[in-house]
Amino acid sequence: MKALVLVENNKIEVQDLEKPTLEKAGDVLVKIAYTGICGSDYVRFFGHQAKYYPIILTHEFSGIVEASQSDKFKAGDKVAVIPLKPNFDDEQSQKGNYSLSEGYGFIGSRENGGLQEYKVMSEDNLVLLPEEIDLRTAAFIEPLTVNLHGFNVAQLKDLDVKKVALIGMGSIGLLALQILVSYGYDVTAFDISDDKLRLSKELGAKATVNTLYPEQLEAVYDQFDFVCETSGANQSYYIVHKLAAKKGHILYIGTPHKDLTIEFETFELINRKELTARGSWMNYSAPWPGEEWNEAVELFKKGAIQIEPLIAADVTIDRFHTIFDDYRERKISGKIFVTVNGG
Repeated sequence: MKALVLVENNKIEVQDLEKPTLEKAGDVLVKIAYTGICGSDYVRFFGHQAKYYPIILTHEFSGIVEASQSDKFKAGDKVAVIPLKPNFDDEQSQKGNYSLSEGYGFIGSRENGGLQEYKVMSEDNLVLLPEEIDLRTAAFIEPLTVNLHGFNVAQLKDLDVKKVALIGMGSIGLLALQILVSYGYDVTAFDISDDKLRLSKELGAKATVNTLYPEQLEAVYDQFDFVCETSGANQSYYIVHKLAAKKGHILYIGTPHKDLTIEFETFELINRKELTARGSWMNYSAPWPGEEWNEAVELFKKGAIQIEPLIAADVTIDRFHTIFDDYRERKISGKIFVTVNGG
């Protein structure tokens, strides 16, 4: 079978590997259809943060069951991957906090992922898809659940929220926007790209702010009951407290990759405004894998989420090398989407 292999930092090869076979009860052989490149994959490709080499990356993917030793799945079933492999015996897993467990595995970073034509997976790591959801759409279920988990952690639906600030309109931010619009919130989108802000308006944002312009930012300080940061970009962390209204709530979904230095006047707004800040890590809850996954399927079934506007580069495994330099230089503004076998 064909696979795109990261053989060392910043070096990829298309290789012909042996097709895997079923070995034990509960195993499912999946013919991978499509996979998306996550923001976290960037540092694995280029930032010396792969767990080992060679490795096959990506954890957002869909496929068709080709063979099964599971009572839950049969040949021909459409599935989406659940990449976390929790340590179910861990204390945190026993509480339903699977992503906080010690000693977990993860498809696409701690073992080979979706940039290959076939993969054997446990029945615990697959979601059965209804007929209404196509395999291309299904590759976006995992990133959609990242937002849904964050909103659940923040107990968003239980809060008195009228206006939402959404910072960072990359793929996660644009998915978050569509969820929030489907919930009926008044959302203002924040980004440094006018193109991303135009797309945000098309997808339902009531207003947009280009964070490169201080006068635009300052005009909306202290206005938002709920502020959600999705980008992980350092500059976003300097404005979240300023955007929040008194008694407001902040949700951190994005993860920074550089040291942050924040002046005390900004940080102490947590005290002065009596803000509540919550972090969110991955996308799982009890019962495994969590209500987030059921809700993601329902949102796609009812057509609340568009994926095609998010895709900036659409390639095959064989053609991935043609966009590799642009990917490394961050010239691709949007989701990189890979057709593996299609479907």
